Formats: sequence, C-alpha cells, structure tokens
Amino acid sequence: MAQLEVRLETVTPLFLGGSDPRGAPELRAASFRGVLRFWLRALLGGVLGDRNLDDLRKAEAAVFGGTDAASPVVVRIQSQAIRTIPFSQLAPGIAYLFFTKQVFTKQEPERSAIQAGTSFQLILSERAGISAETALHRAYAALWLLTHLGGLGARARRGAGGVQATQVQEQLKDLPPLIVQATSPEQLQKELRDGLQKLRSIISSQGPAKVSNPSAFDILHPDVCKIWVINRTFDSWVEALDAIGQAMQQFRNRREPDYSNVKSAVQGAPLKRPVERAAFGLPIVFYYHSLGNLRGTLKGSNHDRRASPLVIRVVRLANNQFVLVLTQFYAELLPPSELLLLERGRGGPMKAGLPDLGLIDAFLKDLDQKIAPRLEVTGW
Repeated sequence: MAQLEVRLETVTPLFLGGSDPRGAPELRAASFRGVLRFWLRALLGGVLGDRNLDDLRKAEAAVFGGTDAASPVVVRIQSQAIRTIPFSQLAPGIAYLFFTKQVFTKQEPERSAIQAGTSFQLILSERAGISAETALHRAYAALWLLTHLGGLGARARRGAGGVQATQVQEQLKDLPPLIVQATSPEQLQKELRDGLQKLRSIISSQGPAKVSNPSAFDILHPDVCKIWVINRTFDSWVEALDAIGQAMQQFRNRREPDYSNVKSAVQGAPLKRPVERAAFGLPIVFYYHSLGNLRGTLKGSNHDRRASPLVIRVVRLANNQFVLVLTQFYAELLPPSELLLLERGRGGPMKAGLPDLGLIDAFLKDLDQKIAPRLEVTGW
C-alpha cells in the first residue's frame, strides 16, 4: 500500500477548534482533508474550467471521495503534546489580522492557537484494497499548494495556520519538492512558478481551459488568479505578519466613503452607495465608539459569509528568513443576483449593490510603498 509521510511544522499560529470551538485547539485529519479538497478544486478548476461542474466533481471525488463513494486516499495525523498561545499575546498588527479570535464578552474564554513551531506528522495513504496512484499524486499536489500558498483553520486567509514540510519520507516522482528550497524572494518566485507548472501538468497536458472572468469560484488560472512574493525578508513570522497587519489596519481605518456611509446607515439613514470594503470578504462588523458602540454587520443578502479573495501567507525560506506571499482570486464576490445586506443597530436591514473590487488593488499598491514592491509569479 503506497503512502506519503510528511513532517509538517506550523509557521504561524493555527486556530483549529475541536468539538468545542472555544476550547483547546486540536489537530484533526478532517480539517486537513477539507483544506486539501479546496486546493485540489482550485487546481482542477484552473485546468478543466470553472463551468464544467460535473467533471470537476468527479475529478475531486476520485481523490477525496463523495456522497456515493469513500475517498481512495486516507488522511491521518500523528502528533505529540500541542503548545498553545493565547490571543492576547499576539502583536498589534497580528491581532488586527486575527481579530475575530479575540474575546468579545467576559463570559467567553480567550481563544488560543497552536503555537508556531509545532511539529506533527501527516500521512496520506491508499485505502486498503484500492490502488490509487493517480489520486495520491493529486493529493500531494493539493498538499504542495497548501504548504506554499495557503493556510489551515480560522483566519487562514489572513496569515494564520501556515504549515510547511520539514521532512518527507519519500519524494513522489515528477512532482515539485514539498520542502521549500528558496533562500530569497526572487528564488521563491521561481520556485512557485515551476511548482505550479508541474502541478497543472499532472492534471492535463493540453494547457489551461477557458474560464469565466470573474470565475465562478476560486481557481488557479493565470487569467483569474495572481500570485506575488513581496520582495523583502523578515527575521521572524511575527515581524512579517505584524508589518502587513499594521499596513492593512492603516489602509482600512476610517476609510472614506465607507466610514461615513455605514455610520449614517447604522443610525437609520439609507446606504448611499455600495460598501467598498466588502471586497475583502464578508461578514464585516462595523463598530462606532462615538455612537455608544453602535454597530452594523455587513453580509450577503443570501449568504452570511464570503471568504476573502486575498490570501496572505508567510513562507519560511530555507535559510530561516521569512517572506510574504499574496494570492488574489478574481472570482465572483457573490452570485450576480445577490445584494449586500447591512443589519443595523437602529432600524431594519438595508440593502445595497455589490462594490467594485478595485479596493484590493489599491491596498496592494499601498503595500508596495509601505513594505516593499511585489514580485509577480508569471508563466505558470
């Protein structure tokens, strides 16, 4: 029975709840399976297209199972004692990125995360009695994407839950190495390009399919996904996340026209225009201390949540320096027929149209000035 055994280590704090969401964090195989499925779907969509949903579901189920068949790939986690860190010990910029994990009432215990530097074993293997070499290769591809571009658990798109491979029992042939080889932002830029090229080739040798723009969901295709490495190294993950967290806080704090637009609306006035900040994901809770902590919650009229299209990732280089990798998905914020809904402290809910998504582009240009220019990963 073929299997892949990988030693992983958390690069940034990992908020991964168990049966009690506010209890002690846990490493669970089901959580890994879910995020691996996401990255496989993104990879498949970029090669097979984003509208051929039947073929996509079949290709995804052939690796991680579906409603009518078990997964041919078994995901297991082996870990020792887990070290945790409470939210209150995070630096200001990091606390801003992870703010939903803080305590909002005295009755709620403080959330904790699995500390950066925690090691554990991930095992991907063929299910007994099933030969699944192709499925195992595609599960490996999803793991490569997770360990280079994504994260796991809550606030994963804001830099939390980054994991990287430190040991691999057996490298699979013709696939990019799981362990990061680069020692500079420029080398990582090339490593990401080469890795994406190889992963896409194992799905299809016919080149990328045509996709909608914006795409129907988050997919890895050059027309609807951009990846950058910020051209600066940091001495620690703390320094890296704090830098981008403070930059985001400064960019969004009391930003007009959203600040005045929503402030008037939570007091009962109509929304005068779409809320631009929705481009960063939903829901958004607006607090106005000047109004006695009056608040409003912005979400879709039919969907409470929409993950941010911008994924922030800290990557540890081979020389133990750290860099920031940004992935932006150009996918539909919400279905075209859906509106934004602001649930207000005063008056009934208020609806508004969807915003232009240019606010993220403006933020990225701001990062070029405040942190360092971005190196775009192209040619994949």
